[in-house]
Amino acid sequence: MQFAYAKSSAAIKADALIVPVFEGGNSLNDYAYGDKLKKLFVKGDFEGKSGQRLALPSAGSVAATRVVLLGMGKRNKASAQTFGEAIAGYFRGGHVDGSKLKHVAIALESVVGLKNAGGEALGRWGAEGVLLGSYHFDRLFTRKEKIKHTASKVTLAGGPEAQLKKGVAYGSATAEFTGYARDLVNEPSNRMNPATMAKFAQDMAKKIPGLTCKILKKPEITKLKMGAFLAVNAGSDIPAHLVILEWKGGKAGEKPIAFVGKGLTFDSGGYDIKPAAGMLGMKMDMGGGAATIAALGAIAKLKLKVNAVGVVPCTENLINGSAYHPGSVITSMSGQTIEIGNTDAEGRLILCDALTYTQKQYKPRVIVDMATLTGAQVVALGNKVVGIMSNDDKVAKQLQDSFEAVGENGWRLPLDEFYDKQLDTPIADMKNIGGNPGTITAGLFLQRFINEGQKWAHLDIAGPCMNEAEGWRLWSAKSATGSPVRSLVQFAETYK
Repeated sequence: MQFAYAKSSAAIKADALIVPVFEGGNSLNDYAYGDKLKKLFVKGDFEGKSGQRLALPSAGSVAATRVVLLGMGKRNKASAQTFGEAIAGYFRGGHVDGSKLKHVAIALESVVGLKNAGGEALGRWGAEGVLLGSYHFDRLFTRKEKIKHTASKVTLAGGPEAQLKKGVAYGSATAEFTGYARDLVNEPSNRMNPATMAKFAQDMAKKIPGLTCKILKKPEITKLKMGAFLAVNAGSDIPAHLVILEWKGGKAGEKPIAFVGKGLTFDSGGYDIKPAAGMLGMKMDMGGGAATIAALGAIAKLKLKVNAVGVVPCTENLINGSAYHPGSVITSMSGQTIEIGNTDAEGRLILCDALTYTQKQYKPRVIVDMATLTGAQVVALGNKVVGIMSNDDKVAKQLQDSFEAVGENGWRLPLDEFYDKQLDTPIADMKNIGGNPGTITAGLFLQRFINEGQKWAHLDIAGPCMNEAEGWRLWSAKSATGSPVRSLVQFAETYK
């Protein structure tokens, strides 16, 4: 996608000019050509309400072939985020594909000066809106008519060019790597397995100066005594891979921010097998790992002045004669023993060893792990809100602030001690499942592997990883979302 800039929207010779319009009054007066546009439609056909769109032939009012009025809602409630989400809705809605638009211009005259809408913010949200709204996973279609058309050029007109360019550069990077996370999750599990996921991370790192990638394979993982990780992998013919990405953009010797993501490329449930319907969508069980890999890529692409590491344990959870059993007792890398109460509570097992490895190897100043960990998260918070758990109030607050800043949603859940007792068992240090509330007891399980004094947070993204309904905010309908890549980048940049 090529982004271009212009001082005024009236003279741009594009296939379509998108004109943001607010509800109430004569918002078209924000544009020099507003009176001409008003004559092209009957009053009442378009009121500027959020989500409204009206396509018109330009009839000489502007140089573009057609005009699209884009409803922004009430001006006093609008922001750069409102603008970005409205743009995403337009590109997501099929208008570009249906009309085979090659060059789309966006008029900014009415949105410059909105709340939190300086040129840089408009550029960032505009780029994210265009690129994430345009996202389609159509690489597996063989029929040409199934492949979506995407505009090749977008011109931002009527805003401060230098600031817009800076914002577009940032938003293009976050959107690009959010798109990679979406690709990873959308790939079916016969194409995306532990080996191919690790290869993606390696290939990505080779393209970004300063980003390094190391892959530990099964002999090295065995030598590290990652017994919990290996137990989950035992039922799979594809060996486990541990992906390690490092970015050193901060001060030499400064402890890194660490992201740890669950890379479960397919989950049958093991011997506690899932029903057929529950198994069908399990290609998305590596969403936390995908977000971790993509976030490190974006951090490096943006050259953020921070040291960061990403660790992703990659495996499948399948069934064969070697697979771990309900009732087995395994020994984790930390030395703690775990009774297997349910083989379908496998994500916490691969994460606990990855958390131990990350602490021993890097001694990070903060760890954030993320996983499509529990169905209970969807029950508690639905499919649009990430569950945040943390042993540190400041970390939890900064994560919530990061989610809010990029238009994602996160909500803190408690890690109360009385629920932790549900993980106790008479024959081992703990069991891997503690009953209700399932999201919280899963977080408490992971907390048992966090060293004293180590700042840590856990993100349960089971719902927000996939959007199974209508398009929403920057997300496409029925597609992986890439959440929480943009929030992680924001957190890495702002964490103190």
